[in-house]
Amino acid sequence: MSDPDGRDDLSALEPIASRSGAFSPSPSDSLRETLDDEDIQSGMSMAELKAQLEREREATAKGNGLVAFELRRNARPGSRDDELLDAPPRGEHHLGRLGGWNAGRRSRQLIAAGLGLAMLAGIVAIVRYEREIGHRRLHPLPEVEATIAPGTPREMSLSEGKFRVGLGREAPAINVVHLPDRDLTLAPGADKAQFKIEVIEGRTTKIQVLTGEIQESLRAADAEPLL
Repeated sequence: MSDPDGRDDLSALEPIASRSGAFSPSPSDSLRETLDDEDIQSGMSMAELKAQLEREREATAKGNGLVAFELRRNARPGSRDDELLDAPPRGEHHLGRLGGWNAGRRSRQLIAAGLGLAMLAGIVAIVRYEREIGHRRLHPLPEVEATIAPGTPREMSLSEGKFRVGLGREAPAINVVHLPDRDLTLAPGADKAQFKIEVIEGRTTKIQVLTGEIQESLRAADAEPLL
């Protein structure tokens, strides 16, 4: 059913290509835009607009084609014609979501660079901290170590009694303990160790490891392993 005012009939007269915007404006586009902007505001009914459209189409078919419409359009501009652009700027609307992704490329690069620098700074800080902790662990008494002259022997010989001894891999700590029947050194991979030993009548009777790992090298034929 058609609208009593003739709206559906007027829409049917308009070419499909003009309504879709796929091609350049047709005579009905120019006339319809002029009617919408000016004649509708004058209070004309849709039936009168339809009749006027038919008369102007017939006059155009007998005359100069689009010239009449273009002359009328140029002579009587609409109130919003100044908002139209003759050459619209090229945009990225046709890219859809990819357009937004491309627009945020610079921001993503800055964020990635900031995160990369932060991670690099964190790794450097962790490495330096681990090295400092390791140095402090191997050198717990730097003031005492400063009083030991360079080149001081790092070996200790014990012949009788009970002792608590500490070994260290780095100078100036002791790295070898000589007992009457064996030698004690750090185990491979160990940096420090503390242990208790007991020597009675030239024989080692007890070795108790407190921290770290040590190893023994037997020197006497009748010596028995204690580790």
